[in-house]
Amino acid sequence: MDKITFAERLKEARKNAKLTQQGLADIIGRTKSAVSRWESGENTPQLFDLVKIESALGVPGQVLMYGTEVIEPNILSKITSTSSKLESQRQKKVLNFATDQLEQQKIEENNYNSDNIIALQEVQEEIEYYSGTARGLFSAGSGEWQDDDADIEVTIPMSEIPEDFDELGTVIGDSMRPKLQNGDILFIKMTHQIEIGEIGVFRTSRGNFVKKLREGYLESLNPDYDDICFDEDEECEALGVVVDYYRK
Repeated sequence: MDKITFAERLKEARKNAKLTQQGLADIIGRTKSAVSRWESGENTPQLFDLVKIESALGVPGQVLMYGTEVIEPNILSKITSTSSKLESQRQKKVLNFATDQLEQQKIEENNYNSDNIIALQEVQEEIEYYSGTARGLFSAGSGEWQDDDADIEVTIPMSEIPEDFDELGTVIGDSMRPKLQNGDILFIKMTHQIEIGEIGVFRTSRGNFVKKLREGYLESLNPDYDDICFDEDEECEALGVVVDYYRK
């Protein structure tokens, strides 16, 4: 039988846990696109992501990364049935053989675990990173927009970078929780055309905000914060749409 890949094992484990890609992404603090890239085999998760996946799915990371042999459930019953028919001395030989096999297995498992840890570390060292500048800070709360002096240099794994974006921004505040959290890095496609229901960056007479566009107002996803409604003489200009985000 052909060996299945990590991508296939991850997808199977996620489905067994009755989680969607978005559901798993929300639990581990990653994006749906990141999970999708893992399941397509385009990228592999970092070590700290694997620990979160292990907890979310209830499957050891070692099994997800390297697989495990499946033993037929009736083998033990066959062994018991056969050995019970043996004479006492022959049963002792079976026991001694099984004991020796168990000791060898323990040694092999220890070596296997050590090799896998080293292999996983080597994989992590080969991960490529994207370095860029988060130009200004888009606030999800107070409407604060920092000047150029507040630009932040960020380093992000290439596996988390979407294909098409123009600018990076950083969320300040928590009015867009749980979708966006304070400190999240935003990937922004600069455009004045944003569809209803999309999350975008908006310049208003009250400040600059990251909000979800609704018909006639900007929505705060956190119920503890008010939505932003406008009078006829107030300005609201779309600057860009948030195509993805990165959370450490």
